[in-house]
Amino acid sequence: MSKPTELNDVVMGPPLVYRRRIAWADTDAARIAYTANFPDWGLCALDVWFREVYGVDWVVMNRDHQVGTPFVHVSMDISSSLMPGDVLEVMVLVEKLGTSSLTFRTVGSRSDGVPVFEGRYVCVHSTNDGTRMRSLPWPEERRQIIQRYVDACAALSGAVAG
Repeated sequence: MSKPTELNDVVMGPPLVYRRRIAWADTDAARIAYTANFPDWGLCALDVWFREVYGVDWVVMNRDHQVGTPFVHVSMDISSSLMPGDVLEVMVLVEKLGTSSLTFRTVGSRSDGVPVFEGRYVCVHSTNDGTRMRSLPWPEERRQIIQRYVDACAALSGAVAG
């Protein structure tokens, strides 16, 4: 018997894929995944992306560097349901790198390839020092990390398409 997917798992990319087994507690009275969990699973994938790709997780960024990435836009289309035991895979893509903003696209699917959701999340790199928040340009070394990820994902999609 094969080992089941743990509750949370990461497949390093590019693109990075956050994998999660849907638990009974993730469901509602209809025994399908509770709607409010879908955006949260996208945010969990982004949390992993910041830690594994960007190199600084949200806790360290906020606590030690006094900067943050508050989200100014979140949208999501849900195309399929999930049931306990299903394995959700959330792929993280960067759609746009702005001066201080970053637009992510999360694509969720079941491990059998059935599409589940697509989300867009826009965050702004900003101060988080207990005073008025203001946007900050992405530090050059971090901007380069993001751009390399974008380029690697684009090269992969070009190789798949070609």
